[in-house]
Amino acid sequence: MVERRSGGLKARIDTSARLLLDFLERNKKDGSFDYPHSFSYPKNCCESVSLILTYMVEEKYRLDNVRIIKGTKPGTAQHHLWVTVGDRHYDLTAHQFAPREPIIGVLADELFLSVFADWEVELSRDFVDRDTVVALHRAGATARGAGASGGTS
Repeated sequence: MVERRSGGLKARIDTSARLLLDFLERNKKDGSFDYPHSFSYPKNCCESVSLILTYMVEEKYRLDNVRIIKGTKPGTAQHHLWVTVGDRHYDLTAHQFAPREPIIGVLADELFLSVFADWEVELSRDFVDRDTVVALHRAGATARGAGASGGTS
């Protein structure tokens, strides 16, 4: 029973992540939510988007195992951030690295294992305001797919 419930939770989190992806694409065009580097999504906004996803997952699912991971390319000062929920990885800005697609709910990915292989948990959460994200989420802005809002992706 526990396995079925956690599998259902993963599917719900994956769906939430996909809906957030739709919102971020729409937001790039309409600018309804101004967050750091929103104009260049998916480039240069991995920290902002990771915070947004983290706040939403914590709020909606009341989880305490959501972490932002800061990966660094070995031997460089190049960083990239993504979210883990338990042992699952979510990177809603991975497609800034062509030809990658967003990463949703995977156990492992070459981007994390080889490219940004040095990891640490990022504890700073002041780059995007949590209350603003939660209010936007509660208002339903991040839960609508492109078809529900009348737009197209």
